[in-house]
Amino acid sequence: MEVITIGNHKGGTGKTATSLHIGAVFGLIGYKTLLIDLDPQGFLTRMMGVDTNSVVDTSLRLFDVDTSLAQLETVPLPSFHLLPSSEGMRTREKKLTSTIDLFLVKEALRGQDLYDVIILDTAAALSSYVLNALVTADTLMIPVTPELQSVHGAEQTWQSARTVQGRLNPGLKRLMFLLTNVHGRKKVHRQYANYMRKEYGRLVMDTVVRTCASVAVECHGGKTVFDNNMNSRGAKDYSAVVDELIRNEVVPAYKTKTDSEGQETIHLSG
Repeated sequence: MEVITIGNHKGGTGKTATSLHIGAVFGLIGYKTLLIDLDPQGFLTRMMGVDTNSVVDTSLRLFDVDTSLAQLETVPLPSFHLLPSSEGMRTREKKLTSTIDLFLVKEALRGQDLYDVIILDTAAALSSYVLNALVTADTLMIPVTPELQSVHGAEQTWQSARTVQGRLNPGLKRLMFLLTNVHGRKKVHRQYANYMRKEYGRLVMDTVVRTCASVAVECHGGKTVFDNNMNSRGAKDYSAVVDELIRNEVVPAYKTKTDSEGQETIHLSG
């Protein structure tokens, strides 16, 4: 199991779209994938058309002591499962005041073998929920639009993650930036993209996610860009992001092996 947290303290950087479409790609190529909406505003949940009044469990249950993911009922969607957000998260956060509360999600996910990849979608804030996501993560991906405020938020997120890595989660193995909403003809985008690559080098993914109307407009009612146009710019870019993650062994690749009856089966390497 690999846990990938998607976060940036600045809003409007494509966090939820990135969580959604990376999750969709992993699911489409065969990984058992779960998306967990840890944003009290529930943008991911709404994009997927999930009515939280009609579900059995939400991500709020992860913050109950002694809860295990295996006990919870997730929402099956075409390419992945979703543990939706809950309006109750707004009030519950006020009660998450102790250090041990920062480990609740990590404990709930400990030892589970239901999913190959778990993606945690977070809010644009440094909240108890975001800290839980950082404490739980194997990898942090920071979507960043190459503009001043987004870059500033990304660098703040980077510093927060380094602190968590040093004090609370030494298992946070990888911190990376993903350039999103990139418009190649905008001078400011080229300037800030160059700045990020100069300052952070290999920590900036080679793949960039270009501006794409279908990502912003067509993702609703449980659909992704892959349901509408597999050849769209957004579909191609997010597929390339996942290819890069697998190529760089952020997530183990699938390999085939032959069982005792001579049949090929698929398993995760590593």
